[in-house]
Amino acid sequence: MVKTRNLGIDTLRGVACLLLVALHIIGEQPEHGLRVADDHPLALFTALFFHLRMPMFAMLSGFVYAYRPVGTGGFGGFMAGKLRRLGLPFLFAAGSFWAINTALGGGYGVPLPEAWKVFLQPYAQFWFLQSIIVLFAVIAIADTLFPRSPFNVAVGFLVISGALFLSPVANGIEWFSLERTFYLAPFFAFGIVLNRIGPNPPRILVGTVLVGLLLVFTLNALNVFADPAAPLVRRTAVGLSLGLCFSGFLILKHFSIKPLAWIGHHSFTIYLYHMFPVMALQMAYEIIFRPEPYVGLALGLTAGIAGPIVLHLIVERIGGWPMLIALGLSPKKAKPAPVEQAAEPAAQTPAPASAPNPLAWPEAGR
Repeated sequence: MVKTRNLGIDTLRGVACLLLVALHIIGEQPEHGLRVADDHPLALFTALFFHLRMPMFAMLSGFVYAYRPVGTGGFGGFMAGKLRRLGLPFLFAAGSFWAINTALGGGYGVPLPEAWKVFLQPYAQFWFLQSIIVLFAVIAIADTLFPRSPFNVAVGFLVISGALFLSPVANGIEWFSLERTFYLAPFFAFGIVLNRIGPNPPRILVGTVLVGLLLVFTLNALNVFADPAAPLVRRTAVGLSLGLCFSGFLILKHFSIKPLAWIGHHSFTIYLYHMFPVMALQMAYEIIFRPEPYVGLALGLTAGIAGPIVLHLIVERIGGWPMLIALGLSPKKAKPAPVEQAAEPAAQTPAPASAPNPLAWPEAGR
């Protein structure tokens, strides 16, 4: 790993990537993914960790933003950079995913007259990028208006977004994933708060977050085991508390594991492209055979993690415009990104309704 990267942040990105890919492979319902029953251990794992993966991605995005907030370049320059880094790969990856699914009759196929929805409404896992761009714009405006009070801005953002999270505001509003933006906002804000507290957070904060994590995770586990078939709902008090405490505690502890950090170094590419090799595996299962769940999970994780990393290395070697379009990187020769410029990942909307299909993985958008 290059010395300019933060191994602790990349490690947590690696954890989030493993959770993201694993939960997409397992599926949220018995007819999805590995086709396991609601009370199967893998299905229980999905329910237990449902509130941990996307909050972690969002919190890490906020934490990294605080290293290099909107500054001398102004709001316009800041957002232009984010649109290049996030917007171009979003257009390319979402467009490619739509084209493949539509051509092959996959679960995410969308008729050509409605193809615009792929880019302006939640689609598969790509909704996260729409939401995170909005959140970057919101915090950039707030930091620009109150440049001398960055910590107060972050705390205010957290309080307001937490209240809106628990309210019915924006429910059902699909334009540019606004409903899901309200879902991610408090986690994104908490990441900024944790960064602006400083490198030595008070012990009482660490202890409080740990106690909260243990209590809320226990409550969530009791709910899951009491009713494994219960629908997974995002904007609940348990979901908010669990997401804040789990991701917050891991950030505060700041540990590093190099294999996970290596995966996390490619988190944005994994987020964008992990469903492509997983979808190919699903096709193969329909032609050959479907493996037993644990073998299927191992194969899916290998494909979903390794495939995008290989793609990243190939595109990076090619350089030029493919780097800009597919990865959001400068078309010049790739340079190691400092932690302030680390990629935001980045995972939820039901798939467009379609008949059962070997390519249908509707849970991927969750």
